[in-house]
Formats: sequence, C-alpha cells, structure tokens
Amino acid sequence: MAAKTFEQVLDEVRGKPILVANRGIPARRICRAIRERFAAVPVMTATDIDKAAPAASAAQELLLLGSDPRAYLDLDLIIAKAKQRGIIAIHPGWGFASEDERFPQKCEEAGITFIGSKADSMNLLGNKVQVRKIAKRLGIPVVPGSEGAVDVPAARKVVDEITLPIMLKAEGGGGGRGIFLVREKSELEDAFFKASAMAQASFGNPRLYVEKYLESVRHIEIQVIADQHGNVFAFDERDCSVQRNHQKLVEVTPSPWSGITPELRERLKEYSRMLVREVGYYSLATVEFLVTPQGEPFLIEVNTRLQVEHGITESRYGVDLVEEQIAVAFGSKLRLTDENTKPSHVAMQVRINCEDPQSNFAPNSGLITRYVSPGGPGVRIDSNLSAGYEFPPNYDSAGSLLIAYGRDWQKVLGIMDRALTEYVVGGVKTTIPFFRQVIKHPAFKAGMFDTGFIPSAPELMMYADLAPESERLAKLIAEISAKGFNPHVQLGEYRSHTTPRLPRQEIVLPPISSKVRKEPSPYPHGDRVALLDYVRGSGRIHFTDTTTRDSTQSNSGNRFRLAEDQLVGPYLDNCGFFSLESGGGAHFHVAMMANMTYPFSEAQAWNKFAPKTLKQILIRSTNVLGYSPQPKNLMRLTGEMICDNFQIIRCFDFLNHIDNMRPFAEVALNRRDVVFEPAVSMSWAKGFTVDHYLGVAENVLGVCGDVAGMSEKEVSRHIILGLKDMAGVCPPRFISEVVAALRKRWPELVLHYHRHMTDGLFVPSVGAAAKAGVQIVDTNLGACVRSYGQGDTLATAAYMEGELGLETSLNKAMVRDANFVLKQVIPYYDRYCAPYFQGIDHDVTEHAMPGGATSSSQEGALKQGYIHLLPYMLKFLAGTRKIVRYHDVTPGSQITWNTAFLAVTGAYKRGGEEEVKYLLGVLDRVNDVPEEELSEGTREARLALYQDCNDAFRNLLLGKFGKLPLGFPPDWVYESAFGNAWKQAVADRTTHSPLEKLTDIDIEAERKAFRDIIKREPSEEELVMYLNHPGDAVKTVQFRAKYGDPNRLPLPVWFEGCAVGEEINFVDSAGKPHQFLLVSMSPANDAGESVVRYVLDSEIFSQLVKVAPPKNGGSGVAAMADPNDKYQIGAPSNGDLWVMYVHPGDIVEEGEELFNVSIMKQEKAVLAPVAGIVKRVLKTADYKETRKMETVREGELIVELGPVPRLCTNEACSRPLPLDDIEFCPYCGERLSRLA
Repeated sequence: MAAKTFEQVLDEVRGKPILVANRGIPARRICRAIRERFAAVPVMTATDIDKAAPAASAAQELLLLGSDPRAYLDLDLIIAKAKQRGIIAIHPGWGFASEDERFPQKCEEAGITFIGSKADSMNLLGNKVQVRKIAKRLGIPVVPGSEGAVDVPAARKVVDEITLPIMLKAEGGGGGRGIFLVREKSELEDAFFKASAMAQASFGNPRLYVEKYLESVRHIEIQVIADQHGNVFAFDERDCSVQRNHQKLVEVTPSPWSGITPELRERLKEYSRMLVREVGYYSLATVEFLVTPQGEPFLIEVNTRLQVEHGITESRYGVDLVEEQIAVAFGSKLRLTDENTKPSHVAMQVRINCEDPQSNFAPNSGLITRYVSPGGPGVRIDSNLSAGYEFPPNYDSAGSLLIAYGRDWQKVLGIMDRALTEYVVGGVKTTIPFFRQVIKHPAFKAGMFDTGFIPSAPELMMYADLAPESERLAKLIAEISAKGFNPHVQLGEYRSHTTPRLPRQEIVLPPISSKVRKEPSPYPHGDRVALLDYVRGSGRIHFTDTTTRDSTQSNSGNRFRLAEDQLVGPYLDNCGFFSLESGGGAHFHVAMMANMTYPFSEAQAWNKFAPKTLKQILIRSTNVLGYSPQPKNLMRLTGEMICDNFQIIRCFDFLNHIDNMRPFAEVALNRRDVVFEPAVSMSWAKGFTVDHYLGVAENVLGVCGDVAGMSEKEVSRHIILGLKDMAGVCPPRFISEVVAALRKRWPELVLHYHRHMTDGLFVPSVGAAAKAGVQIVDTNLGACVRSYGQGDTLATAAYMEGELGLETSLNKAMVRDANFVLKQVIPYYDRYCAPYFQGIDHDVTEHAMPGGATSSSQEGALKQGYIHLLPYMLKFLAGTRKIVRYHDVTPGSQITWNTAFLAVTGAYKRGGEEEVKYLLGVLDRVNDVPEEELSEGTREARLALYQDCNDAFRNLLLGKFGKLPLGFPPDWVYESAFGNAWKQAVADRTTHSPLEKLTDIDIEAERKAFRDIIKREPSEEELVMYLNHPGDAVKTVQFRAKYGDPNRLPLPVWFEGCAVGEEINFVDSAGKPHQFLLVSMSPANDAGESVVRYVLDSEIFSQLVKVAPPKNGGSGVAAMADPNDKYQIGAPSNGDLWVMYVHPGDIVEEGEELFNVSIMKQEKAVLAPVAGIVKRVLKTADYKETRKMETVREGELIVELGPVPRLCTNEACSRPLPLDDIEFCPYCGERLSRLA
C-alpha cells in the first residue's frame, strides 16, 4: 500500500460513519477524536443498559445491540449491524474484544477497516507465550517462567525450577485480569483452576502460563505507535506501579523514580521498537516491563490496543494518539518524529472507579446523586458519569479518568490535589478520597513507590469519605423532615407530621456593652492558690451556674445543644459567676449519644465564647466519665484531657470511698491551673450524721494531702470541698450543722454546696448553708428552673441578701439578659425533652432518688408497662435504703432503682399485686421489728426481697464499687441476693478500692481497634471518647462523617425538620452561609421510602428516606417466649442485647449464662433454666467486637433450647447425635453400642 498523507485520510473519511465497538469512557474518548478532526460520523455500540449512559452523548448515532449486556463481545452481531449501517471502520477501544485477533480478520472479510493492526501481528505480540519467545530471540530479557501454556503437573515442575512465589497468568489476558499470585505449593492447584476459569470467562481462552513473581519492582511501560510503512515512534515511559490486585490505579509519565535513567529509558524504548518491527505490527501498542530496584528490566507483555492510560502520554507530548491511530489504520504515514514530537509536561492519571477501597476495592453501583467535575489549568477528564445516572453493575467499575499535567512533578501533585478536592461524585463509593491519600503520602510524593506500595501502606485506607458539610447537613435536614422527628436525639417518635410546630422566630440577643465585655473577671485564672485566697477573703457568697449541665441534664435529658450554649454562654460569662458548670459524666455521654457532639471540643468552644469565667465539670471517682470503674491509666489519660479544658474539677464517689478518687487527684493536684474539688455525697438518713461527714471530710483531706505531699491544714488551702446533696433531701437545719462543724474544724477550707430542689426546700437550705459558712453555691437561670435541677439564681441571691444579710457579687442585669435569651430557646426542650413526671416531690426524703434520676426512672416504669407498680417501687426504695445504706447518686441511683424495679416486677409476675404487697409487708417488718423479735416465717420470707436483683447490686454487696459508707448489710441480704452461694459471697467481700484489681488498659491496642472501625487515625479526643463510651463514640464519629456538625442547624430544624416550602439558612463549620429549601416529600413507596426533593444553594437534590416499614413482606412481630415452656428463654425486660454467648448446637448446663441484656445502663445476665442443647438463637450481638447492641422487648424469645441429646460415647468425639435409634456415630463412625 502506498503511503497516504494525513490530508488524504481526512478527505477519505469525511462525513462517513466510523463505529466505536465499545462503551463508556473509551467510546466517548474515541468518538471525540472521530468528530473533532476527521469530521466523520461517530457511531457507538450500545446495549439497552447503555442507551442513556453519559458517554452516549458523544456519539452522533447509536448502534443498538439489544438487551444482552455481553453483546459487546458478539463480533458477528456487531459486524452485521455495521455493514447494514455502512460503517467504513471500527475502533475496538480497550477491553471487550479489542485484543481478540478474530476481530481484525472478521472486519477484513466484511470490507471494514479495523482501527488496529493485523490479526497475525496482534496474535504474535498479544499472546504472552508467543511474545516471550520473540523477546528471547531478540535478546530482550523476560521474567523467568514457563515456555508456554502449562497444566498443573507442568506448573509444578516450573515452580521447582524458578521457586516461589509465582504468578499464574492468562495466555490471552490483559488489563491485570486473569492473574493469580501463589506463595505456597499447597495453593497451586486451587489457584490454577480458579485462574483458568477466570481466563475462560474473561478472554475466551483458559490456557495459563507460569511466571516468577518479582517483589518490589516498578511496572514501567513504553507507548509505541507504528504505521504500515515501517515507521515506529516510541514515547517516554509511563510508570504504572501503583496497583491493586495487579490492576493499575495511578499512572505517571515520566517516572518520578530516579532509577529510570536516560540510558535505561532509551534501552526500553529500543526494546519496544524491536518487538514491533520484528512482527510487522502497526497501530498503537504498549510494551510492559518490570524493573528491579537495581534497574534491571524484564518484559512481561505487550498490549496490542489503545491503553487506558494513553491520555498521560498525550498530555506530556501534546499529541492525539487516537487521531494518529485512525490515520494509520487508513494508510497514513506516521507524522510523529523525534524532531517534531518533544515532551513538554509531566502528567499523572488516576482512575476514578466506582469502588470502595476500604472494602478491598469492592465495586459498587447505584444512582449518581451529584456530579461536580473538576477543571482549570492542567486538568483533563474523560468520564462516563453524570448526576442522575444509574451506574450499572454489569460492567467494570471505571467511572472516569482524571489527568493532571504541568511543568514538573511538584506542580502536577498540586494540580491533582486541587482537582481531587473539586471532584464530587455522590451516591456511590469511589476511589476519589483514596487518591487524596495517595498523592499526599510521603513515599508517593518522593517517587519511592513500587507495585507493593498499596499493600505496604495500610494508612492509605485510613480516611473518611466526606461530602461537603453543607451537603451532608442538607441530607440530615431532609431525613428529619421526612420522618417528622429526629431519631438521633434518642427520644423515640416524639412527634409526627401532624404535631403542631412551635412558632418560628429569630432569637433576640440583647447587646452586651463593650465596657462589660472588656471588664476582667475578679477571679484569678491559672493559679489555684490565688483563686482560693480571693474566695476566702472576699466576704461574699459566690455562685456557680449549673444551667447548661445539671439543670438541663435533670430537666431536658442532657439534650441541650452546644448551639444553644453559644447563644446564652456570652451572657453567663458576664454575670459575675465564680464558675460555669458546663460538663459532667452524663453530659459527656449524652453529648455523643444524642447530640452527636464531641464533648471536649464543646468545652473548648465554651472557653472561646465565654473566656472570662472558670469552667467546671463533674466527674465520678473510679468511673470518671463512664459508668463502671476504669483502669488507672485510663483515669489519668481522661483526667489530663479534663484538666486541659476545665478549671474546676468536682469529683464525687457515691460511697464516699475517697481512695477511689486518688488517681484523678494525682492528675489534678499536680497542676496549678486547675482546682480539685472532691465532693462529699450527702444523705439524710439514719447513720449519716454530722460526725460521719466530718470523718469523710477528714478522709478527703488525708488522701489529698498524701497525694500533694502536704499536711491536712496546708492542703485545706489548696482544694475546694464540695457538699453534694444530689437527691435534695438534707433539710436546712442539718446542712447548717454540717457546714458549721466543717468550718470550725477547717476554717480555711473553701466549701461549695450543690443541692437539688426536688424536696421543695432549695432556697432555705442553700441560704442556711451560706449563713453557716459555705462560700460557693450552685444555682441556675430561672427560665430553666423546673422540678429536678437547682433553684433560681436571682431568687436565691435575693433571699440571701434580703433575709440573711449576706453579700453577693452578681451582675443581676446580665443574669436577666441571660435568662431572657434562655426563655426563647427552652420551649423546644420543654416540648420534646422534658421528663414525663414533673413537680416537687417531698417524698424524695424517703426514697432518695436523685435529681433527674427521679423522673427518668419513673418514666422507665411507665415505658415498661409497670406504672401501676410505681408507688410500690418507691416504697421498696425507701425500705431498702435503711438496709443497704449508701448515697443514691450515679451509679448508685441506677443500682437502687433497678433493684427496686426488679424486685417489685418479679413479685408481680409471680403472684400479681397481692404478692407485691406481701413483699413490701415483709420489708416493713424487717425494718421495724428488731432482729431478735422477727418470726421464722419473716426470716424466711425476707430472702425473697433481693432474689431478682442484678449483678450490679451483687457487686455492690461484694464491695466491687468500693467500701460501703456504713459497713456491709446483714448476712441475710447476701443469702437473698446470692442464694446458695451466699457464704462464699460473704467470704469474698472486700473494702478495697476496685482500682486495685483493675489492670491497665492497652491503650494502643484500643487505638488500633478504633482506627480499624473508623478507617482513619482517631484524634486524641476521639480516642478518649472511645475508651469511655466505645459504642457511642463510634456512632458520633460516624454521624459527624455522614452529616457534619448538627450544631450548625437551627434549633427548630433539629427537632422538627422543615415543612414543604420552608426555606432556612445555616452556616457551616467553615463559616460559609447556605440556603436550604424543602421542595417536596412524596408518600412512602412499597419499600417504605419517601423521595425528598430540596434545593441547596441553587442546586437541586433528591434523596430517598426510610419513613415506614416495607409494605407486604416487612418484618413481622417478634416471637415471644412461652413462659410455661422451660426451654424458651426470653428477654427479662425491655433493653439492649449486648452479648450472646451461645450458638445453635451448643450444649449448656443449668445456670450457664446464655446472654446478657443491658437494662437502664445495668447488665442483666440471663441463665439457662435447665440443661439442654441450643436449638435456635433468634437474636445475637457481640458489643465488644461490633460496638452494636440489639434492641429486645420484654418476653421476646431470644434463645430456644431442646432436651439434652444423646451424645456419642466416644470421648474423643462426644458430639450430640441427631437421632436416638442409630447404631453408629455419623461424625466419628464408631459403633455406639460397642462403646457404651
């Protein structure tokens, strides 16, 4: 054939149809080349799946192949339709049939130009076995391996010669598919059959060959193009070493590795030219090598087609390879020469695949909900994605090819970083966030990567795949709006779409004058000695505001958000308070559990928007911020973070076992910038006398003095002593006596009084304490005063000043302004978070349930369906606190309540209300009648009092929480709680701190476990959150990743969502304003989903939200255990199943623990009532591993047992037999009768 000029080819093809027998990215890329220079008609094949694909828009016509997704491989169908249309040439693209040597032959027979090479030359270079032979003949080094296709025996012989590891490779393969790595001989046969099957499925050729697997090599390839007249041009190398599962992910030209010297580059290019010339090949081809760290190259294969990564060569040289390939196919002389084709850029390509790198690059499909393409200088993109496109599961996962090019490597890294930041693909997982990790990795930036880069750098997988926060928050608004309530606040379905909304109004914020803002706090900061000297010498009563911690904890379930703190906080900061209590144990937990807020970040925010006033936190001795004793190293780690964010640290122990505070005291007293406030838990009951509390205070000073290396007198000047009446039961006369005695004994000790108002005597009691010598008292803003928190600041101050003649130093005008701001937001919390039971309850002096625990526990009885038994439960509480005497504060309040709850409901289940009355009658007689006068019947009956208790109560009796303040209860209590094991329980009692037996936690192991869950390195705050509350920390981190910071949303939206047509504004965490308009919400479809449409900043979004159970086939009602069937074991109460110990087929003994249910923060072990075999496990959980619990209903069937089966009598087997009348064991084969 005589050589044609490029212009002649242009004239030849102008206006004529050229077919791209492909789909997606390659089809779109090639259609563009056909259209833009040749002025031909680009025609694209398309199955039914692809008719409306984004790539189809590049074609002028579609050649429809029908419904079969694999029709792209049907050469006869494609050529027949091409002839019918009058197609003059076919470009195969890459993948599918592009390397099928039959394709050019069939095209030739049909009189159609194949845009590629001839079949014979394609076969010689494209077949991996053939090309090895050619290379050896030419002196080109090849990877050691078999000389052709092999079977399993032959493969074993090759392995013996070249040694492991090896790769099994498909003879006709390409694109990294059909490759199996074998490291052990035992794996060879299984891998061989798998690889052969994959090769047959992918390439229509099952034949395999063996190749030595080279470790730590670079994958380097040379792009060549040759014409039909003997001209060959070789381009500079492409480095394709960043791979997963032997498939390329990132390609760079030229290689940033210094090992590619000019001499090696020229050598590889010459090898490539030699191969092409040897077989008379023309068109595009890619010659691929592995290069060792020493610079030694080995040929691995030649790809006889357009490569996926051709675009970076085009970007480096400023050429169009597809254009040149088409011209060559029609006989044009190659236009590229060393003189006219010079490299001018560095270029990099990343493959944007619809895959989840964090799940081993698992492909995923689905609706593309949002698509924002990157752009700007140095960016090229070839894509098959668009918003609204349903990415199909039928083909490969390639979504787009993103290229960055620039003058040097560092410039390209910067461009790619920008492009990946701009690139947004919503609705499916992609490799975009993974590539952000790759390009920032030091080894990658330094060019020091090889084919093992990804497996050797697990940190690449530690990332969060986050959409812009505004988009995530809009998604949250849509979900709340569709449901009609916010499920994340953990309040159940507290409202519906028909519930009237509270009025929408802008919050009015009174101005704070510049003078007030600039006025410094009189309280010294950073020096506890100076601070306490000031308090002692001031002659005034000082106030701590508890509004945003204790008051909202008790009256709003801790749901008060940081967003509202930020509104009222600046006013509180200028009221003249001694401190603002903004943190605590329950607050710490609920911040994560329901507010989805990082608690220490919240504290840092407080220190910014209210910088003048000291911040205070309440912690729980051994538990610190959790619900169970913590190892000392965790106490210290948590303690340091607490001290970094708070200045007043109040610490209490519900048993007043002060040694439990020691590890935290060691942290706090070692710092001059914080004040340690150990608090004495207070009760008003027999045995808790003034002398008793003087003894507790003496113990406090002794421990603190020991820790600080000070005398009792000296340390009394360095701490605050808290007096904590959490239940609100101590009458004015008693607290006055206690304070007077403390003041007389330690005149320089600063006293801080905390009291709840449950009994209605808050103001006189606090006034009495102040009159007797307390310097600091806790109050809260009047707008938040309810039944269970503290009393009003202004009312208390007025009583002290007007009735008692005491002096305060409050800015009362600012208190009123703070109260006004709070009045505007508190209605939402009153509407949706307020406790069900409210009001003053003077009977608290009998049952002593503290603060908010009074309402939450009683509401628990209501939700459990036992509200009619509540009076009995309160009477049981009153009676029990006379027997087992301690202070009902956390965790004691939970223990006390659950003991009463389980006792009363247990009696009710056994014999109805009469049984409950009888039980309480027994309790009364035990308390009212001297021991020696009790009848034998009562002695026996009292053993039923605690038979239904849980493990927490038993652990309390054993001393596992610490030393009981008034000693252990009588032995009969142990006999009641422990049954036959009571004597051992008495023997096992201890008065030592539980901390003595707790071993340190492996913090680094926990960090790794957390990192594995969230797929990134946790911050130090996140780690402390996780170590204290693992499940809720994981939930919060995942929530924030999914939705962003919920404190950015307006309060009405957080609770109620938006109404259709409502428009709101919010500001994201970066300070950028956004506008949201809810357009529509469809009725639920059969799947129970509503389509929510909304506008965010002028962009329209659609979102599916689950709002109802699926119709016709939704999950049925849970099966309930038959109480009369001893083999059916149900949940003992409503709660959360957190661990299941058994599996179907297990044989269990009577009394063996089957599972454990968390009920109101207490664990309840459920034991096998009889011996048996586990037939069914209907629900399971392993909180330790998954950090997830399963909700269960009281009586719900959880485990079903069967009678103990006949076992194989062969001791080595001992498996349960499926039938009784068999002679041989079906497992071990032994005769059963002979072994009997």
